[in-house]
Amino acid sequence: MATTEYVLSSLTDLDRHIGVMAAASGPEEVVEAVSAYLAAWSRDRIRNLQKVDGGWGPFDENQRLAPLQGIGDISRIADSMRRQCAGLRDMGIEPTPELLELDLFFFFAREVMEAHAPSGRSAPAGPRHGYVHWSDRRGTGASA
Repeated sequence: MATTEYVLSSLTDLDRHIGVMAAASGPEEVVEAVSAYLAAWSRDRIRNLQKVDGGWGPFDENQRLAPLQGIGDISRIADSMRRQCAGLRDMGIEPTPELLELDLFFFFAREVMEAHAPSGRSAPAGPRHGYVHWSDRRGTGASA
């Protein structure tokens, strides 16, 4: 169970990363800010996330960050995290603090992306060859 100090430290770190992301001047800086936030996650936090993320988090089976290629990856991860949280709640399971934090962070990331989209349009999904979930490579023989 997470201690109060751990949760406060995590929220302070989250706030700092959201501030960096909000100050981004374009999509590339948003992707860099998201990557930096995810790179700061400890193996323990990643393992806790992976207990309930259904395999759809941005980390592979070895707790390594899957590279983000563009804003489309951010959108796909945001959708995955939102669906996983909803699915767990539908089953009567409360998402872990790590999953909730990731869901919140990617909600803000999507909002920042929208702010950088051309007026009247949502942010483009980006190329489909970008973010590939680690489990998608199992049957293809591709390596991580």
